[in-house]
Amino acid sequence: EDWFKIITTGYDANGEKSGTAEFYLAKDGEFVTDWTKFDLSVLGKVAKVEFDMDGSCQNSWGLSTPAYFAFDDVAVQF
Repeated sequence: EDWFKIITTGYDANGEKSGTAEFYLAKDGEFVTDWTKFDLSVLGKVAKVEFDMDGSCQNSWGLSTPAYFAFDDVAVQF
């Protein structure tokens, strides 16, 4: 029942939040083990993108899962 996800937030040129997208790296005993597309087009037109991580395994200091991931082949459309 544990889960671990990436939370992506987009910001427009004025620094206003344009949207968020989530991608689960682990959920209900299933894990992402291959390169997988994470479509961020739902963020709209952005000037900046921030990545955060959250998960169900937490203790009194916060997330107890290592908070890192890799991404490759970023495609940007102007």
